[in-house]
Amino acid sequence: MKMYVSILLVSFLLSGCAKREIIDQIKIVQSLGFDVQGDTFKVSASYASYQKKKRLRLMIAEAQTFSGIWIPHNKQSDDHIVSGQVRTLVISEKFARKSIQDLASSLLRDPVMSNNATIVISKQEVNTIMSETLNNPPFDLTDQINQNMKNGNTPFSNVHLVLDQYYGEGQDVYLPILNQDKNGLIRLDGVGVFKEDKLCLLLNDKESFILKLLKDKTKTMTGAYEFLGRENEPIYFKILHGKKNITNEQNDSVVISLKLHIQLRELPKTKSSVSKSDLLELKHDIEQHFTSGISDMLKKFQMNAVDPIGFGEIYRSNNRNWNEQEYKTKTYPNIKFEVNTEINISHSGVGIGAE
Repeated sequence: MKMYVSILLVSFLLSGCAKREIIDQIKIVQSLGFDVQGDTFKVSASYASYQKKKRLRLMIAEAQTFSGIWIPHNKQSDDHIVSGQVRTLVISEKFARKSIQDLASSLLRDPVMSNNATIVISKQEVNTIMSETLNNPPFDLTDQINQNMKNGNTPFSNVHLVLDQYYGEGQDVYLPILNQDKNGLIRLDGVGVFKEDKLCLLLNDKESFILKLLKDKTKTMTGAYEFLGRENEPIYFKILHGKKNITNEQNDSVVISLKLHIQLRELPKTKSSVSKSDLLELKHDIEQHFTSGISDMLKKFQMNAVDPIGFGEIYRSNNRNWNEQEYKTKTYPNIKFEVNTEINISHSGVGIGAE
C-alpha cells in the first residue's frame, strides 16, 4: 500500500512541474523559411491561428545571428511561440549557395526540433513560397513533400538524414527543390546537391528519380517514369517495387545492380502489349535507358566532386586506412562504375523478365 501511495505522490509532483500550455494561448510554428541578404538572416514563420478566421498566419523578421531569429519573432507575438511542431524548413537557393553551416549547427543543438522534419530548397524567395502556403490547409506543404517522397519521384530526406550526411564522412547532402509555376502552384522540381556546406549542383526530375532509386530503401523504390523510345514515341510505366545492390569490390571499381518490377501504362503505337517480342524489345530499351542514365549521372557527380550516393561511406567501411581528403582528391574521381539494370515487366497479366 505504501508503494502505491509513493507512486501517486511522485505522479502529482511530476505533473506539478510540467509547464501548462493552452492551445489557443500559444503560437505553434508549422513551417520556417530562411533567406539571406548580406549578413542578415530573413526568417518567415507560419503558425496555426485558432482564434482567427484565417487558419494560417505568417510572421516575418530579421536577425544578425541564426540562433537569434526568435528574438524579433517574440517581439511581434502576443503569445508564447512553440517550435516543437515545425515539420518543414524552406531555404532559398541563395541561402543554400552561401552556406548551410549555421543551419546544420543550429539543428544539431536544438533539442526541440523534430528529426523527422524536412528541409527543402526554394527557387523563389522564401517569403513568396511561405505566403502561398497560407491559402492551403495546415501542414499541406509538409504533406505534399512527404507524398512525393513516398509515392512520387523525390528521394527521401529529413533532418536526421541531412545531419548524418553533413557531419558524416564519405557522403554529401542533397535536398528536394520547390518551384512555383506560372499559375502560382508549388511543386517539387528536382534535387539540389551540396559540396560541403554549399549548394553545388541541381538535378532535374529524371536525375532526381535515379538518385531516389539508388538511395531509398526498398519499400519506397516506387514512382512513375516516362521517356522517348527508339521510335521517338513516349514509353510510360509505373515502378511497383525494386531492389539494388552496391558493392565496392576493388578500390577503383564499384558495381551497381538494379532490379525493377514495372507495369507498362503507355506503349509506342507500333508495339503490342500482348506480343512477347515487342515486350522483350521494350524491356531491353528500358534497361539500356536506366543503365546509361545512371552512368551519365555518376560521371556528373565525379566531375563536380560531389557524392550524394555515399560511395565514400561504402569505401570507408571496407578500408581501415581511410583518409577522406585522399579519397576525395585521388580515389573518387577515378572510380570506374559498372551498372547492371534488370527490368521485369508486368502488364495485363503478361510477365517478361527474369523472376
